[in-house]
Amino acid sequence: MGHRFLFVGGGTGGHLTPALGLAEALEVRGHHTHFLVNGRSVEELYFSEGRTHSSLAVDSSALPRSLSLLPAMWRARRLAHSFQADLVIGLGGAGSVAALAARRGKPFVLLEGNHVFGKSVRWMQPFAQRILTQYPETAAQSSKGLCVGPLSRQNSASIPREDACRRFGFSPENLVLLVTGGSQGAAQVNDFLRSLMPRLALQSVQVLALCGPGKADDVRNAAKNCNIVAHVLEHCDAMGAAWSAADFSLCRGGASTLAEAWLHTVPCAVIPYPDHADRQQEKNTHALGSGAFLLDPDQPQAADTFLSQLLNTDLRMSMAKSLRDSRPADGTQATATLLENWAAQGHASL
Repeated sequence: MGHRFLFVGGGTGGHLTPALGLAEALEVRGHHTHFLVNGRSVEELYFSEGRTHSSLAVDSSALPRSLSLLPAMWRARRLAHSFQADLVIGLGGAGSVAALAARRGKPFVLLEGNHVFGKSVRWMQPFAQRILTQYPETAAQSSKGLCVGPLSRQNSASIPREDACRRFGFSPENLVLLVTGGSQGAAQVNDFLRSLMPRLALQSVQVLALCGPGKADDVRNAAKNCNIVAHVLEHCDAMGAAWSAADFSLCRGGASTLAEAWLHTVPCAVIPYPDHADRQQEKNTHALGSGAFLLDPDQPQAADTFLSQLLNTDLRMSMAKSLRDSRPADGTQATATLLENWAAQGHASL
């Protein structure tokens, strides 16, 4: 009989993607999983295949965030009692605080994909037995830290570039630029792409744009107006194919986005989310060394800087080599084994 693993938190793809990768690995081994998520509409894109999940109503509540956590913790405790978890995993983000009510004496671990601990992980650190990180420098911030490397989903596996290009209607002979603002999209990234499109079209650059829910029409219209080869989506379930097709990426610096870029060795220009007090996405970008660089789209020369990187074959290949040389092993299967052992043995094994 398999063990039971309860994942608590979410809100963005950065929190959900590595957790879903672990859930997939655990389910293949005969275990049971359940997700308690924030209740944000974008989360439903990640559960379209029918994996069981429940809403904590943190993001759908009319209450202020701090007050919405109180009923969320009550829901988490009630749902955890019903599920009877052997181990609880906090994913980061505000909703993951409800994991403290869901533990019910079971082992509790945290996932942290960013280069620095987020606010929720810092707050819950005293209550966790382990904090599983993507970067060794992050693990070193706590005596409970353990670096497991990037965690990926099954749909993130590489495929031959020719097959990937064919999937999106691209020619393998021309450059492919992957543009993504994360699971919710980013107007700042989409706007910068639209401003670039006439110049990209002149260079026969093909664009795969993942714009976020409700944000694709403006990008589609811009692509049509400048006659550029573009495949524009709100969300993509086949991220392995997307990264396999890409020669370069224009993206946000979220943990799961840069983990995928690193594993697929795709050079990146990163427009970081500007409102993180601890500048998480900037630090995530620096962790990739010379394989990624920060870009401020408001600077007068931003477009020239970006195009000089994208169109310089030697530089692009050098960036890819840097990512390839520093790339860690995918940690999904090894981490699933750790979770299995901890669930079987309880607190004593952590």
